[in-house]
Amino acid sequence: MKKNLFFAVAAGVTVTLLGAACFFWANLPGFMGQWIGEAGGGVIESPVQIGKVRFEAGPRLHIERIRVSLNTRRGPVAFTADSVSSIDPLAFFFQKKPIRFSFKNLRPEHSASRGIEGEFLFLGGNEPRFQLAADFDGMTLEDFRWLDPDNLDGASGKVGGHIRFRRTGDQAPFFEMTLDAPDPGGSLQAKFFDLFLPYLPASVQRKRVEKLAGRGERLVRFKTADLKVEMPEGDRMKVLLHILVLDYNLKLQLSMEVRTDSENALLKIARWMGVVEVKL
Repeated sequence: MKKNLFFAVAAGVTVTLLGAACFFWANLPGFMGQWIGEAGGGVIESPVQIGKVRFEAGPRLHIERIRVSLNTRRGPVAFTADSVSSIDPLAFFFQKKPIRFSFKNLRPEHSASRGIEGEFLFLGGNEPRFQLAADFDGMTLEDFRWLDPDNLDGASGKVGGHIRFRRTGDQAPFFEMTLDAPDPGGSLQAKFFDLFLPYLPASVQRKRVEKLAGRGERLVRFKTADLKVEMPEGDRMKVLLHILVLDYNLKLQLSMEVRTDSENALLKIARWMGVVEVKL
């Protein structure tokens, strides 16, 4: 009798655990999406939508298709990535070692470009560390229209570049981004150049920019352009821009520095520009 009771209890526990395991596995993408969304600190919509999840030898994690919406002042902007995979074994989490992940084809939803590919590193604990290194060479200016829909409407031209970010504990973060639109260039709204007037001194160059910006909602051709943004210190950001517009004999070279009253310049400037909007 006792033996039968033991087997009955054991069978019941086994069925319950198997049921729980099946439920967890079936809902794992939803659990992960909820956790990632909540960890986004309000910058991204929660939950994040995750496709198939599988574990590979190591064990390592592989996610096929992930969709995340960035909160901006103009509303959510959706991005997708074809895959996110852990390069290091997941056991590194418990061994207090940094773990690396790779991602492929991160781009605005419905974009036909190859998007951004790269790696990011995460380390938890008392002194958390995060690093990101990403490169892109098959995107277009249209992929960046969400940054400023009015001024970048109709923009075209191939764009390449890279993004680098790292932060450890409470130390000031490092950030660098480059964009390069090589010959033969592309098109921009004439009114887009109005953005640069507050930073230009009285000069022949300023008069040419004023003339160009005065054309309003008209696409103009540029031959080459490159942009570099870097954050040498936590409370300031430097911007270097070069753009060549042959029809207006304009070779714009702009160097500017943006300072904030806090050590979180990256997020603060992004919020000020309307790139992100934190929901409280």
